[in-house]
Amino acid sequence: MRERVKGILTDRHKILNMAMLLCIAVFAFYINQGIEIKGLYMDDLYMWSCYGEQSFLEFVFPVGTSSRFRPVYWLFTYLQMALIGPHVDRFVAFNIICNIIVAYEIFYISGKISGLRLVAFLSSICYLASRFAYYQIAQALGLMETLAQFFALLIFYLLYVFMNKENERTREELIDSGEAILKDREEKQELALQLVRSNDIYFAGALLLYVLVCFTHERYLCLLPLFYLVLLVKWLRTEKVYKKAYFRRELGKWIAPAVTFAVIMAIRAVSTGALVPAGTGGTEVTDTFSLSSMLGYVRDEILYIFGINAGQNYLSALSWAETPEIIRAIVKVSILMIGVIAAMFIIVLLLESSEKDQEGRARFLSHMADSIYMVMFIGLCIAASSVTIRVEMRWIYVSYSASLIFAGYMVKRVTEAYGGTSSETAGLRGGKVFQAVICLVFSAYCFLSVYTNSFYRGYFGNIYFWADQLRMNSLAEETIEKYGAEGVLGKQVYILENTYGMSDFYGETFFKPYDPEKTGQGTMIHFADSIDEVPRDEVMNGEALVLMEVPEENAYRDITDEVIEEM
Repeated sequence: MRERVKGILTDRHKILNMAMLLCIAVFAFYINQGIEIKGLYMDDLYMWSCYGEQSFLEFVFPVGTSSRFRPVYWLFTYLQMALIGPHVDRFVAFNIICNIIVAYEIFYISGKISGLRLVAFLSSICYLASRFAYYQIAQALGLMETLAQFFALLIFYLLYVFMNKENERTREELIDSGEAILKDREEKQELALQLVRSNDIYFAGALLLYVLVCFTHERYLCLLPLFYLVLLVKWLRTEKVYKKAYFRRELGKWIAPAVTFAVIMAIRAVSTGALVPAGTGGTEVTDTFSLSSMLGYVRDEILYIFGINAGQNYLSALSWAETPEIIRAIVKVSILMIGVIAAMFIIVLLLESSEKDQEGRARFLSHMADSIYMVMFIGLCIAASSVTIRVEMRWIYVSYSASLIFAGYMVKRVTEAYGGTSSETAGLRGGKVFQAVICLVFSAYCFLSVYTNSFYRGYFGNIYFWADQLRMNSLAEETIEKYGAEGVLGKQVYILENTYGMSDFYGETFFKPYDPEKTGQGTMIHFADSIDEVPRDEVMNGEALVLMEVPEENAYRDITDEVIEEM
């Protein structure tokens, strides 16, 4: 009977997990409704042109032809474009699905670290609702940020597990089984090392992912110190008499990250001709970096994470100065809620640090190590994205996600101290009621965060690339969507005036992505100052389309029928 009841409960947990995962997926599509990619623009169109004109090896490994070397990302984007084919309008759905995968990753990591399903679910919802998602959803190249974030968070989790995971077999179990007879100090040291090495797979996995993330985006070279932090923590936790032997035996782990970093940098030097990663907007970090600017950008990113838009409209959608007072008040309340959780966590740490017994001290040191680790991960990601000429919100997404996981960790530790078994040793009381209250505080924070981020999403149109993307969408609507690809490809497209400043590259390439053969079948965009410059014969014979700009709507309008009537 007991087994049957246990089976039912297990099934209920599975059903609840499945329901939450389904809600996460539905919410992802709901929150991103209205975002569209119908025509490729800027970097997206350039990336497609490389895909359409280069071989697989040239596309994935452009040695000597690019200032960046991101073969892992280029491999995935090659597969992405091959999968989507001429259906450009499917990029958004593809990006949303990729973000759902990251949301599931956060759900899993937060659930494992916090031990609270509700906290994990709400963290995933906050991630999806975040205004930082604008680029990952609204640009085909958003795959790069999503992929790098997926790898980085997995590194975060694997190193956390490596640092904290209990050995699978204790010293006592090995002695009892007769597999270890501790006759002398050497055998004791060997046993200790055997126990330490039982979790090597997590460290090795994190190191492999480090290679992948660095060749997805070079910004994540910054994660190198994390490997040494967890190794240091493992060394400090080793019994004093085994420290030297542990260090000698585990020397390979200390060397491996540095060697991996050196190899990555050497490959970058050969492929790009430079060691220092290039900056944004065609700049070089070596030319634009200044410590004062970096510190200012670090401050801005921290404010962004807490809900305050520190940048101008073209970067933040809506600056803090222009944000309505009611929204600013809600953001401040949400900061207060996180402050309450953080304050309670600090109190728990202080009480644990004052414990006389070994168990209390060990718990304090463990929580301190975890906190330092998480803060370092967030700090490294913030610092790495603060060294160039500006801060774009998409760069903050990974540090924001890790902050949500850290918040869940603090909630867990506080609930344990106030309502769990550790309350007796920490001198705290509160029980289940307090646990419910602190979880309610976190839930309220998440609700307010989703609300304010949803508000800011309404101003995505202010972001620097949004207007041009809408124009490209309009151009696709007035041509491909209206006539179908077969009704456009092979014809010429004339646009009256060019006040939007479309380049010849757009004119030559814009329609190629809609062609399964990737050639565009000779379709090109031409610009004319007046209708008199449009070839009459081509229009009358159905060999050309005529459009005009509609600046007040930031769009184009098809006037082919009107032109035919006038002719």
